[in-house]
Formats: sequence, structure tokens, C-alpha cells
Amino acid sequence: MIGFFAGIGLLLSYLGAAWTVDTSEGSLFSSGIGGAFVILAILAVIGIFLFPRTIGMAFTPMSFATPIAFVIALFRQGVSYSLFILAVGVGAWVVTFIVGSVRPDAT
Repeated sequence: MIGFFAGIGLLLSYLGAAWTVDTSEGSLFSSGIGGAFVILAILAVIGIFLFPRTIGMAFTPMSFATPIAFVIALFRQGVSYSLFILAVGVGAWVVTFIVGSVRPDAT
């Protein structure tokens, strides 16, 4: 249940970041591609060892909305930011895939 609510929150912030560039401090999207992947890697490790269902469910809506967010960012922000949005969405899918592969009993 917590993963569902976290997933809805991540989905809304992901689509919001695609619509308008999120420059607020401490945001997943304001830290650049390297910072975003570091945050995703930390959450993947937490998902593998501590909360596999929560982390796996939290990134699922975001990974499904990646094509929509890519198109939104492409028309609103340009090619470079849309590729960043695409990379973060693919990273979210990779986190979900890794957690599901390592801990299949938790899905």
C-alpha cells in the first residue's frame, strides 16, 4: 500500500518535471543524470535488501508513463531534457526489473 502511494507521488512529480523543469533543491530531477542514477541505485539496494515490494511498486507507474513523459518533455522543453526524462524513466524500469529479478518471492 505504501508503494502504491509512493508510486502515485513519483508519477505526478515525474510528469510535472516533464511539463515544467523541476529545479527545486533535493529533487530527483534537479540533480542531473549522474545524481539521478545514484539516487536510483541507492533505492535499488534498499529495494533488494529491505523493502522489495514497496520499491518495486513505487517505480512501476513511473516506468509505464515514460513514453508519455518523453513526448511531453519533447514538445515542452526540447530534445536534451526529453532524453534526460527518458533516461530517468528507463532507470526506474531497471530498478523495478532488478528488484523483481533478485527478489522474485516478494512480487
